[in-house]
Amino acid sequence: MAEIKLTAAEKVDIEKIAKSSLGWSKLRNSVVLISGGTGFIGSTLINVLKCRNALFGDGIKIICLSRSREGEEDEVTYIRADVNNPVNIDCKADYILHLASNTHPAQYSAYPVETITANVIGCNNLLKFAADKGCRRFFLASSVEIYGNGGEIAMNEDYCGYINCNNARSGYNEAKRVSESLCKSYLEQYGVDFVTARFARVFGADRKNDTKALAQFMDKALRGEDIVLKSEGRQRFSYCYVTDAVSALLKILLSGKSGEAYNVAADDEGMTLGEYAAYIASLADKKVIFDLKNTQKGASGASYALLDCGKLKALGWSPEYSVKEGLKKTFGILKEIRL
Repeated sequence: MAEIKLTAAEKVDIEKIAKSSLGWSKLRNSVVLISGGTGFIGSTLINVLKCRNALFGDGIKIICLSRSREGEEDEVTYIRADVNNPVNIDCKADYILHLASNTHPAQYSAYPVETITANVIGCNNLLKFAADKGCRRFFLASSVEIYGNGGEIAMNEDYCGYINCNNARSGYNEAKRVSESLCKSYLEQYGVDFVTARFARVFGADRKNDTKALAQFMDKALRGEDIVLKSEGRQRFSYCYVTDAVSALLKILLSGKSGEAYNVAADDEGMTLGEYAAYIASLADKKVIFDLKNTQKGASGASYALLDCGKLKALGWSPEYSVKEGLKKTFGILKEIRL
């Protein structure tokens, strides 16, 4: 897999995070082990850590577990590994981050079993490794999906939600819930310090085939086509631009309270999914058309999934971009890449 070439706009955002005040001294000369480091959030995080090393000489060693990549490349050691298998690496990791997972509807639909196992079994294997090696902190990437279908009021971290577990699509939601419980259990039984981020729907200039709604809308607009909406578009969701997700990840990793979960999202703009679709269409001078006869298999059944991020903001984090600003930036980056 070739390294992704970043645009100037992406480099600016990455450098901004690397220069921000996040408690970087804790990572100086540390070893950071990342599962899912070739994914969207993981690869962005790795670019930030590499930038930090380049600018400040922090000496952060990065180890990335990947099913598709191995070898040394630009300060990162890629180890071919499947997190469904026990982690067998002869090194001590100071920080372990479990980001590996299927993350969009087509994957949930095509690989429901693998979606569960990569999360739950993978989390357990990495927690065992963390306990055996005495790592400083374990980080779990969780999701807004653990809340299921919320109400019109933004959900805080104490909200329990409702999920119909007798549904293959719910495997992702339930796997994230079990993974959070596993982390808490390892803290109680083995003393493994951990924190969790519950990410809203993360978007940005992902180079991989992403079937989440905003990514599909963006692809249509970039192709100069009208956006097809397969619902009435009344859903209200929280979203987060990718570099904001990574800055939040680092804030939680370095400053979060042990054993706690934190919601991660941009501020709510009061817009529905249909209104965001119309906004993306407007960037390309196109329009939205409705196709209510054909729904997408694997799509979320939630109508409202709004996150209250007050707990994270109390740590001193705030998003750099509104959703609309992030969408406009994404459109510009992807347009540049496709030229």
